[in-house]
Amino acid sequence: MMRRSFLNPFVALSLAGCFFPVTSCNPQRSSNNSSDSQRQSNPAQIAPNSNSIPETTQASYDFTTVDKILEHAAPRLGGCALLIIKDDKVVYRKSFGRYGADRVVPIALASKWLSGAFIMTLVDEGKISLDDTVSKYIPEFGADKSNITVRHLFAHTSGLPPEARCRNDKRTTLERCTSEIARMQLRAAPGDEFYYGGVSMHIGGRVAEIVSGKSWNELFAEKIATPLGMTRTDFLAYDPTNNPRPAGDARSSADDYGRFLQMILQRGTFHGKQILSAAAVLEMHKDQTGGARIGYTIYEKHGARDPSLSHARYGVGVWRERVDEASQQLREASSQGALGFSPWIDIERNLAGVLSVQSSFSRVVPVYLELKEEIRRIVPTSDNPLALH
Repeated sequence: MMRRSFLNPFVALSLAGCFFPVTSCNPQRSSNNSSDSQRQSNPAQIAPNSNSIPETTQASYDFTTVDKILEHAAPRLGGCALLIIKDDKVVYRKSFGRYGADRVVPIALASKWLSGAFIMTLVDEGKISLDDTVSKYIPEFGADKSNITVRHLFAHTSGLPPEARCRNDKRTTLERCTSEIARMQLRAAPGDEFYYGGVSMHIGGRVAEIVSGKSWNELFAEKIATPLGMTRTDFLAYDPTNNPRPAGDARSSADDYGRFLQMILQRGTFHGKQILSAAAVLEMHKDQTGGARIGYTIYEKHGARDPSLSHARYGVGVWRERVDEASQQLREASSQGALGFSPWIDIERNLAGVLSVQSSFSRVVPVYLELKEEIRRIVPTSDNPLALH
């Protein structure tokens, strides 16, 4: 149960170490010998195992057009995999090119949704509040930084710069990097500007370590990965370090990330286990930006594809990608990565999807938007939609 009450109120995306060579692939589904590729042609035949999400059900949906979109896109993306979950069942799981839904890849900025959920477990336990000031735990954040809250950190409204050199230093620690960031000049007053980046969540990671006495990696495994059976997900995408980036160092697979999204669809529960309270899931997906002016968003160059993207607001580590204009109720939430890994949930359809790919954000966005539009056409809205506002 939640012990704290809630209040409603990349300019330089550092990809140091984030670029990997992408092999060109045949758009047909792979016939290699990976455990995943053995079971792609008929998603209803996936056998459950310790690393899989719940067994796939035979869908009543015709996803032929989705197949065609991905077959066409796969060569220029270097292959890809798509997982779709409707309610609590996998209704689509296919790979294209030499890829797989069980392939572990760096997920870059898709890490933020996982980090936001992890922070909410600490809120559930009463160890922190979103309205706690950072200075309560790290006295170095005084003077003009004394009003920065945990909420600001995970909504990118702290006023801190979007990047710091120490975040990319694997030889240092979260503690040392936090001290370095504390000496940086604010670019805006806390709460005044939404500026998407990675520095704020880095501070949030250190706060989590302080209140728990454990490392970020230990805590994530304990609170999220292990309870969800995400055995192939951690924050070690770019070698072991005591300075993990909560905003971008995770690695995962479509299958593993699907387990996380299923927990969100089930209002915080997974296989009967309560991972997050329903209140925490709700709070996580509310607009946490408090009306701050938008200084930078990863979608600012993609407004022509979808005008609503450049105005998207942010929750606790998650994009409020689509909202109802009149009521501002959330329709779709997402957390796309700079390398293209794209998880999302469709509230109106009780549906979650993960497009797993290693390419570039600009190449993946058009495919991602086309896929979602087609899926919305195929899958009708639910009679009992998930209530996330």
